[in-house]
Amino acid sequence: MTTYLLDVNALLAMLDPMHVHHESAHRWYAMRKKPRLLLCSHVVNGVIRVASQPRYSNPLGTCSRVREVLHHFVKSVDVTFCEKEANLLDDVILVSSEELTPSRVGDLYLLARAVVNGASFATFDTRIPAHAISGGTEALEVIPV
Repeated sequence: MTTYLLDVNALLAMLDPMHVHHESAHRWYAMRKKPRLLLCSHVVNGVIRVASQPRYSNPLGTCSRVREVLHHFVKSVDVTFCEKEANLLDDVILVSSEELTPSRVGDLYLLARAVVNGASFATFDTRIPAHAISGGTEALEVIPV
């Protein structure tokens, strides 16, 4: 069974029925026969931050409420948490440092984190330079919209 680390937007799409990619996320999940999902603090904290903001298109409530939603999600699906850390200073992990830009730090970090934890990185983002991470091309899975 493949394990997938979701990015913040993909996890938001799973949780928020009003998210523009909610149906796509659930279709992708169902097609993989309920795969094991991998979470890390970067993604969990990002979801809490985004989904609790009044400016978010469908705020899920306070930070405390979003945390409850995440707790429920973790208990209802097959979720594990990352054990291994990734460091973008490691030249074995980041093999193409010229691809590291301010807008790509988070995505490349999460792709690297997926790789070192033996998982695939699931995202809607089609612009991630996966070749910048050792093993990244094989580990990147773009969720179709």
